[in-house]
This record gives sequence, C-alpha cells and structure tokens, in this order.
Amino acid sequence: MIRIPDNVLKFSDNEDLFKAWGDYFNHYRAVNFGINKDYDKNRSLDEKAEKLNRAIQAEINKFAGTPSETVISERIWQTSPQYRWAAFAVVNALVDMVIPDVVADTYGRFSEIRNIGYGDSAVFDIKSSDLFYVTKNGNNRRHVTAQRQFTGQTSLIPQNNSITVQFDVYRILCGKENLAEYAMKVALSIESEIAKDVYVALSSSFDNLTGNFKKAGFTLDAFLKLRNRVSAANGGSRVYVYGTDIALSGILPENEYLQMGLGVGLAETYNSIGYLPVFMNTSLIAFPQKIDWTSSDYEFALADNELFFIASNSQSLVKIVFEGETISIVDSQYANANLTQDVTLHKKWVVGIVTNSKYGIMKIA
Repeated sequence: MIRIPDNVLKFSDNEDLFKAWGDYFNHYRAVNFGINKDYDKNRSLDEKAEKLNRAIQAEINKFAGTPSETVISERIWQTSPQYRWAAFAVVNALVDMVIPDVVADTYGRFSEIRNIGYGDSAVFDIKSSDLFYVTKNGNNRRHVTAQRQFTGQTSLIPQNNSITVQFDVYRILCGKENLAEYAMKVALSIESEIAKDVYVALSSSFDNLTGNFKKAGFTLDAFLKLRNRVSAANGGSRVYVYGTDIALSGILPENEYLQMGLGVGLAETYNSIGYLPVFMNTSLIAFPQKIDWTSSDYEFALADNELFFIASNSQSLVKIVFEGETISIVDSQYANANLTQDVTLHKKWVVGIVTNSKYGIMKIA
C-alpha cells in the first residue's frame, strides 16, 4: 500500500479517495508494466477507474463549492473558474502522493528522497567514510600525524519542471475526460524524467572518479577488482551492480566451457529475464529502460554500456529533493480560438550525487 504523505493529507482528509487512488495506481502498473505490487484483486481495473473518477468528481465538487441544488447544469458549472482550480488541485494532490513511492521502487536502494517547503534548500551533511590509518611508532614519540573527523555540507536547490497539456473543451463538457487517467499519465511522465535525471547524475560522474573506481571494458578480473574495491572502501559492505538489462546481459563467464556449464536453471533464468541475477556472488539489478520523449525516433534515455557498482549500507549515493506541492496553471476554457484549454503543471525537484560512499563505474563497450 502506498503511504499517504502528510502534505497530501493536509490538503484533504479524504483517506478513502487516496487509498482508492493508490490501489488503482498499483493495479495499473501491475497490469500494464508487470510491476509486482499489492492491490485489490476483487475488482477489475475498469471498475476501479469508474469508481475512482466518481470519488475524484465528488472531491472536486467539495472544494469548488458546487451547490447541491441549482438551475445550472453540472456541465456548465464545470466551466467556472472555481471548478477548474479545484479539479487540478485535486489531481495535483494525487500526483504528489504517488511520485515519491514510484521513484523509490526503482532507486530506493541507493537514494534518499526528501520533501522540502517552498523557498527552502536541502542541506546534506557528508561525513568521511575513511578509516583512520595506523602508523608504526617508536617508543619515544608521543604523537604521530593527527587525523580529524571531517564533516562537510552540500545543498541542493530544486529546479522547476513543467508539463503543458491541451484539453478539448467539448470533451470536458461531455464528461469524456478521464481525470484518473490524466493523473496516472502525469505521475508516470514525472517518474520517467526523474529516472533520466538519476541516470545522468550517475553517468556524468565517471570523469570525476579516480582511476581505481572507473574501468573501461569488461573482464572478469576488472569486474572482481572493482567490486572488491568498492566493498572494501565502504567497510566491507555488500555491493550491487546496476545497469540496463542489455548492459547486464554481457556479464558472463569469459570461458566458453563455463558459459556452457551454467546449468539448466541459470540458463532458463538468463533466457527468461535477459541476464544472470547473480554473477560471482554479486547481485545484478536492472534499471528499467526509458524513452527520451524529446527525440524524433524513440531513442533510449539510458545508455546500454555502463555498469554501476554501488555499496548497500553506505550513505545514500543519490539525493532526490522535491520542493513544495505540484501547481497547475489553467487557462480559460475559451482562451483558444479552437476551443481547446491549456493546462501547465509545475513540479520542482533536483537530483544530485551527494555522498561519502565510494562507488565505481565500468563502461563495457
């Protein structure tokens, strides 16, 4: 079950609506993307969508102050400024509820997600992960070289990100616009963009790594040395290797006889998911590939030639910071000559690498 954030509950105490939305969101992703999430299996997705839209409509009417008895029809009332504000205020609350959860599903192992208020910046303390070095000392010396525990600070300031959507006024008046579907698409669009931001932050840090923590080309020796170095530099913690499924598919024993000797079980697993889930006692975890929606021909957003070696129990490698709530700016329904209505959604976030932990990157091609 998706947790309902405090800022969402402050907007509305209608927990039934938010629980229904969370269940629909999990069900939708399970059906359409094969994601393993808990949801109520007693109702179909279409039934939940219909029920959810009714609940959303009731919440909008509450905030818009829609009178229960009036000579004005419901469709005409929906063209009022109060209704337009309430509609997208409710949708924004639904989006804000699921975004942290869906981002954590993919990147929760090595990221920290923080929500801050408008005008704030997120400040992170960075403590040294190095151990004290021990000096061989003589009998007549009081001290050796002094070492201090250093703590630094880094701040991240979120940047505004926007989505503009155009609605057909006639479809709105006919009641054909599905707000639950709109909220779902907005949430998944934001998640996809954050996924690209996380990957860019990781990939672009390659040049900043020291020589022992970046490797070009996959060999068994290079793989094991990089894994062991990341583990040792982080107090012996377990290391996971991340990449797209295509990147992970190339991690195989170098010897053809060893490849043939993987066994029926591992061979079936490799054919089933496209890569070995464990290689040399190291768990391999796939990043879901994303599309660069700004490209002209559906280019991939994540590179298929990079592996990231990340320790499990060190300070979170990636920080994802959200500022404030989502805001929608809604034009008048009659502003455009073709009777379309523009809605721009504004969401502020920033992604950055802020950590004391050591990690490694291997470019495999």
